[in-house]
Amino acid sequence: MALLGADGARGVSHPKVDKKAGVPDGTTSFYFRTRKALMHAIAARLNELDLADLSLLSEVTDADPTEFTGTIGFATLVMYSASEPWLTRTKARYELALQAGRDDELAATLRESMDGFYGLARAVVTEWHASDENPTPLEVIDDQAKTLFSFVNGVMMTFVVGQPLVADADQLDRLIRGVLAGWPADGTP
Repeated sequence: MALLGADGARGVSHPKVDKKAGVPDGTTSFYFRTRKALMHAIAARLNELDLADLSLLSEVTDADPTEFTGTIGFATLVMYSASEPWLTRTKARYELALQAGRDDELAATLRESMDGFYGLARAVVTEWHASDENPTPLEVIDDQAKTLFSFVNGVMMTFVVGQPLVADADQLDRLIRGVLAGWPADGTP
């Protein structure tokens, strides 16, 4: 994953992975016969790490509900992707996402962590509307969650290309709240 995040898809080969892992030559190709199998293994590992982080987030939230709740908690989580080791993982995730557009199996592997992250975005939107006098229609919550998810992916992409548009969690929190406040609760444009 480090090679993929640092050097892109072209920087990943069986010999390079062997060298980076400090294992004898041929070890990687023994377990992952093709380059495609190697990329799928990297995606599976990335998925495991992402889901472990989301699980840890749930544990921390249960222990201290103020740590990662609401828009500021979500902004704090997103800002992790701007620093190591998460930045390398974010870069690898985007490299794999490009390949997943041409590989249904790879897309399926990445889907679980993507769904988990979307679930967090949806939880933030749901919490945002919790104090509304009138219940917010589910389709509005879904649309806002998709908008938030897309917005945050754009922010993360700026980290990946080394041109961050957001400096810290407080700034991102203000932007997230602006995105949510700008969307009418009744769903009209």
